[in-house]
Amino acid sequence: MHQSRNTLRQAVIKLLEEFGPMHYRKLAEEILSKGLAVSSSKKPEMTLNSTLSADITRNGSKSEFIRLSPGVYGLRALHAAGPESESKVLGVSPNHGRGGKNGVSDNSRQVRIPFFPVYDEVRHLLKIWPGCTKAHVTGLHSTLAQLRGTPQNPVTWTDPDTWIPEKLSDDMDIYDLAMAIWVESNKGVNPRYIYGHWLLVQKYDLLSVDSDGKLRLTDQGRDFIEHQGGRTEIFLDQQEGLAELLAMISGSGPVRFGDLVDEWSEYLEQYSKFRTDSTIRDTLRRRLKNLLDRGLIDRERTNYSVTDAGIAYLKRAVTSSKPDERQQIRKLAKMCEGKVREALLEHLLQMHPKAFEDLVGHLLDKMNYQNVVVVGQSGDGGVDVIAEIELGVTSVREVVQAKRHRNTVQRKDLDALRGSLYRFNAVRGTIVATSSFAKGAKEAAFAQGAAPITLIDGDRLVDLLIEHGIGIRKHPIEVLSIDLDGLSQVENSVEE
Repeated sequence: MHQSRNTLRQAVIKLLEEFGPMHYRKLAEEILSKGLAVSSSKKPEMTLNSTLSADITRNGSKSEFIRLSPGVYGLRALHAAGPESESKVLGVSPNHGRGGKNGVSDNSRQVRIPFFPVYDEVRHLLKIWPGCTKAHVTGLHSTLAQLRGTPQNPVTWTDPDTWIPEKLSDDMDIYDLAMAIWVESNKGVNPRYIYGHWLLVQKYDLLSVDSDGKLRLTDQGRDFIEHQGGRTEIFLDQQEGLAELLAMISGSGPVRFGDLVDEWSEYLEQYSKFRTDSTIRDTLRRRLKNLLDRGLIDRERTNYSVTDAGIAYLKRAVTSSKPDERQQIRKLAKMCEGKVREALLEHLLQMHPKAFEDLVGHLLDKMNYQNVVVVGQSGDGGVDVIAEIELGVTSVREVVQAKRHRNTVQRKDLDALRGSLYRFNAVRGTIVATSSFAKGAKEAAFAQGAAPITLIDGDRLVDLLIEHGIGIRKHPIEVLSIDLDGLSQVENSVEE
């Protein structure tokens, strides 16, 4: 593969961070298909295997890569074998439950688990894995990592009742383990997707290995099973950023996923080695799922908010007394944003009705609608704007009603608009309002067998205006931070 060694290393690290251990053939296939490197070799997969193998041989325990089984590679920081060696690599005391605040000093806090699991699933597995050998568990992961489909015959993992007998029958120990995970969890834990669960259990010593090679529960593991919200769970939340994420949501009020990304990215920059955008988003998404499953946050459409249980848990889990400078800047920016949103919505309420209709038409233009026509008071059945939108290869006509007032929009308004669609040869409609919608209107918006009516309330309207830069001027703030990774790369290139 012809590309600089650092760039090739970064490509391999990116894929191993995102997808976990991979066979070198699959790694080479992904690198080439994604354009991360080019190769004139007749067998680029063999070239990559030789490169990784040579790196491990030359650098030993200092290599970023580790061979987990024949042909299967992972990242050493995530997969170093055994609790002791893992702890040395990660800088965590194996007996983290002893001494100090939860047994670990603040400077050891590090987000390490990319495929973060739901805790209830981990508890299921902690009841199944004890008594198994570690070799059987890692063997299951290695076997699954090597199973690859083709575009003509893809592997489908959604039905373990089918793929476990088809793929794992050659090794009955691995077959029995996979089936036990699936059946004993009441078919709630798919054995294909437990790699993050295993990482969490290994990194934080929830299981240990006896002299005969069998796994057993540690005190931390037993505490994790028996005490939801207990000492071990709080420790995991603090180490892996869930406590900080919960505090972010609490401090922002209802907040969308996209609005959390920048703040979460800044946190990972300080407390992790994760840098790619896709990995940052995936680590955030998985931790939000964990908090949702535990009832610590709620989600309404795309907005996340902290529950009463989450607020109570925060008092026990968050130990930092004050935010750092960047957090303070972000908090001030959020406060400013909230005031601007309120002012913008109030201005919309004061606009002349015709001006508001023109604004809605302009917004549709920005959203890539075609042939936008503002009909206003000359329209029929409350229709204010007519436009067309491309859906796949088809262009469909849509009618829009603009409602500029503080009153809740009722079901009858929706029915009236739906009844007017035929007059304009339209197949769908939208109501854009500065207020909210009644429950009946929301329930009827996508009623089965009826033309769909999209509902955009005041908050969503402000979101769209901000997103498309209408009535809003954005002022970027640059915050500097030192890039030690970048300096290290320069230093390493000089040494080489």
